[in-house]
This record gives sequence, C-alpha cells and structure tokens, in this order.
Amino acid sequence: MVAIIVAFLALQALNYSKPWPQKFDAPKAKWTELKTLSGYNYETNSYLIITDQRIRHNKVTEIAILAESVQRALVLFPLQLIYEGRPGNKKKHVVRIFEKKSEYIKSGAPKGTIGYFDGRSKEVKVSLEHLIATRNKVSNLQPRQRYQLLVHELIHQAMGDQFHALPTWLTEGIAEYFSALQYAPGRYRFSNCSKQIIEHLNVTWLNGEQPTVVIPSIQILTIMSAHTWAKDTRINEDNAYAKYAGALFLTHYQMELASRKLGGLRKFLENSAVNIHEHKTKSVRFIPADQAMLWKDKSFNKIESQICEYWKKRGLDLHFTGKIQTIEPINK
Repeated sequence: MVAIIVAFLALQALNYSKPWPQKFDAPKAKWTELKTLSGYNYETNSYLIITDQRIRHNKVTEIAILAESVQRALVLFPLQLIYEGRPGNKKKHVVRIFEKKSEYIKSGAPKGTIGYFDGRSKEVKVSLEHLIATRNKVSNLQPRQRYQLLVHELIHQAMGDQFHALPTWLTEGIAEYFSALQYAPGRYRFSNCSKQIIEHLNVTWLNGEQPTVVIPSIQILTIMSAHTWAKDTRINEDNAYAKYAGALFLTHYQMELASRKLGGLRKFLENSAVNIHEHKTKSVRFIPADQAMLWKDKSFNKIESQICEYWKKRGLDLHFTGKIQTIEPINK
C-alpha cells in the first residue's frame, strides 16, 4: 500500500513538471477489419469499433486516428485529467456505431441525441449518420465538423473514474474544450484557443449569427448533478446547449489559470484523484473534492464579470443568468 501511494505521489510530481501543451498532432493509427455475423469490427491499438455495416476505408482511418489521439491528448497536460487506477491488463475501449437511428435509440440512447457515453457499459455509442453528414437537422447539438461530438464522448470514456468523480459541469466542459480545440481528426491546438472556441460555438449553437450569448450562472452550473443536467436537456431541448457552452467557458477560464500555474484546478483534480484512490483501495465512501478551491475566494459575480470582459474583447457579448433560457439574436 505504501509503495502504491509513493508511486501515486511521484506521478503527481512528474505531471506538475510537464510544460503546458501548445499542440498535438496524432500519428497515423493502424487498424484491422473483421467481418462478423452482425456487421464489422474495426480494431485499433486501444479501441474496438463495432458497426452494423462496413465503413469506407478513409473514414475508418480518420476515426482510428481520432480515437487513438484522445487519451494521448489528455495526458499531455500537467493535470490529473484521467484516473485509471492500478496498471494491469487493460481492455480495449468499445465504440458502437449504428447505421439505423432506431437501433441507436434501442441501445438506450437519450432522446434527441446522435451520440452518448454509456456510463454503465463504459461504451461510446453514436449514430452513423453523424459521421457521414457534417450537419444533422434533428439534433440540437450540431458539430462544427462530423467528428466533434465523437471527440466529446471519447473524452468522457477516456477520463475513466474521473468522469464519475468530477462535477458534471467540469466533465462536460473538459469534453467540450477538447472538442472545440480539435480542428481535424487527431489534431489539436491548445494555444490562443479563443478563436477556435468561438468558431466551435458559432456552428454548434449560434449558427454564425453572433447573438448575445446567455448561459446559466456559475451558481446554477456548479450545483447541477448528472441527473438534473440530463433532465434539463430533455425539457429544454431548444436551448439544451446553453449549459454546455457555460461549462466550456468555465473550463476555459480554469485552464487559462492553470496554464499560468494559478487558480485551483490542479489541486482540485489531484484531490479528486486521491479521493478515488482511497475509495478504490480502502473501500471508504467517496467524497467529492471541494469546488471552493477552484475559485480561490473570488465571488461568482467577480468571476462572471471577468469572463464576460474577456470574451467581449473577442467579439462575444456574454451574459450569465439565474435561469436557463433561449438565446435571442442581438438584432431580433
């Protein structure tokens, strides 16, 4: 037990010494194809991609590169973004791609989605039409390009136990952060990222109209559980993305501080990982890390003002509200 803890602390010191990443371009990923009774399996080094129809060679290559890039991009950061527990024989991550929307829904997919991470089976499930079309008129979560939602769900999957341990807004914010900063399959840019985030929001949510952006307050976002988050998505379908955008802005704020070794994100993530470790090894009750350390005694009003001022200089008229509401264009 002592050896495990020492190794764990050594890993934290190693992570802290790493520089903040500027970019990541994933190498080509090898894959194999196997025909099955129900479709095709595509296997990469870390992933098993199960489909009910054959996928074109070039698209499998793109998906393979993208999938293999996700965990490597996460571990670039000097932050405890993932927690995998003890080393050992690791099973491949499973991604299921459904040709028919009916089969996707039958798999347990939430209504109105085209992709999701199933926390119980630990599988990513996505509709094939999303990987073919650049836009999908049915979903309110339309990606900038066909792989952004897939990146989002793969980030959830790769985060392992951190996905369940962190507050919902932060897991969603981290997933959106990487989704926004990937500009091509497996290629990320982490420096001067505000332009990429605005472009991501314009296509995902704002439709290029540059409206006044209204998002839930920090107070609302930070208390939302996974259950209330999912419930809001169902009942507030027309503007479900508002809270994802809010999570992205808050995560960007925390990442910018962490890149300058300021704020409390690094310590918060480490505390969360320690709590997971204690829970897994000693069977003690899991206690979430205290979110207060993220804000360093700043009031939410002060932080909201800072975030609004930052994005106003970059062309976004951002407003926090105590209610989740539909955004309205400036000229409307």
